[in-house]
Order: sequence, then structure tokens, then C-alpha cells
Amino acid sequence: MKRIAFILPLFVILFPGFSSAQVVVNEVLASPSIDWDGDSAYYYRDDEWVEIYNASGSPVSLDGYWLADADTTWRYAFSGVLVGHGHLVVFGSESYAWERENGYPAYGLSLSNSGDTVRLWKFVGADSFQVDCCTYSGAAAGTDRSVGRKPDGMAEWFIFDALNPYLGTEPPLGTDCPPTPGGPNGCATSVETESWGSIKALFR
Repeated sequence: MKRIAFILPLFVILFPGFSSAQVVVNEVLASPSIDWDGDSAYYYRDDEWVEIYNASGSPVSLDGYWLADADTTWRYAFSGVLVGHGHLVVFGSESYAWERENGYPAYGLSLSNSGDTVRLWKFVGADSFQVDCCTYSGAAAGTDRSVGRKPDGMAEWFIFDALNPYLGTEPPLGTDCPPTPGGPNGCATSVETESWGSIKALFR
């Protein structure tokens, strides 16, 4: 009698109408000194933030994605849909409200200014696994500096330090670009208007 072996792939997650998960931690700001969450008031707990990014070109269901800290203390649970190449920011104020509403100790994102780890987890039924994480140093957590991927979703990390320049030579390096919660990482390039005659002159 022949024995037939079946090899089943682990963690194949399919949502009808959505792509498989390619959601990553994209940018983190741990030490705010200004009103980042837009509520017209500065508070260190509320104005910390973490940005996630959908690295795929298709929408992804965020149901089952959770944020945690280095000790896997749950800080926030996502829901809804993130569009292809979309960004989503969680502020400390939102984390604090979620913790209170769901019976968790309420501290907000609780990002350490001396270095920390932000973890992104995925729950599927009774199973859970870490999808992505960002471990940052004290230099990357300087006041109003963020650390993030550049380009979005890629492997390399940089410090976005236009508000507080980082002059060190240890990576991640500074970019002289500002933090960009909810937008593409990097410096926006200015657009200059030129006449058609001046453009033609370049090719004479």
C-alpha cells in the first residue's frame, strides 16, 4: 500500500477580494515636542506615533493586525482596509483610547526615548505570529526625529531629522528630511515652472 505525503504551506492567509498581507511598520516617532496628532494640544504620550504601510498594490484587510511593544504588551488593534501602497498612522492618543476601551493598562504607545522595539502581529483564528518589527536606537528617538524605511516598505532605515539634525555617522543615517506621518518617506521636491522656450534652449 502506497503512502502519500501531503505538504501543506503554513500561514497562507487569504481574504476574499484582498491580497495576502504585506503590511509593515514603516515609520516611528518616539519623542514628540509638538502637536503631531492635530488636536491643538501637545502631550508627550498622545503625540507619539507609529505608521504602517501596505507594500502591495492591492487593498489589505487590517482585521487581526495588532501593535505591541518590545515585551509584547498590546498597544492597538487595527480594523478596516488599507489601500494598496497606503499609509496609516496610529497616534499615542488613539492607542490610549483603545487600551481604555478594551480593558488594557492605558499608557498609549509607550515608546521609549532611549530605544525600543515596535512589533506588528497578525492573529488568524487561534494562531498568531509577528509580521514585522522596528527596533530603534536612542539617536533615532531624538526629539521630533522619526526613523523609517526609505523608500516606503523597503529594507533600509533612515532618520528623518529636519526638525532636529542628526550628525552621527552610525546608521541609520540622517536625511535632513522631515517626519512624514501618513505620507511617503523622504523629502518633497519643489516643482519649478519653466517656459517652453527655456526648455528648448537646453537642447541647442
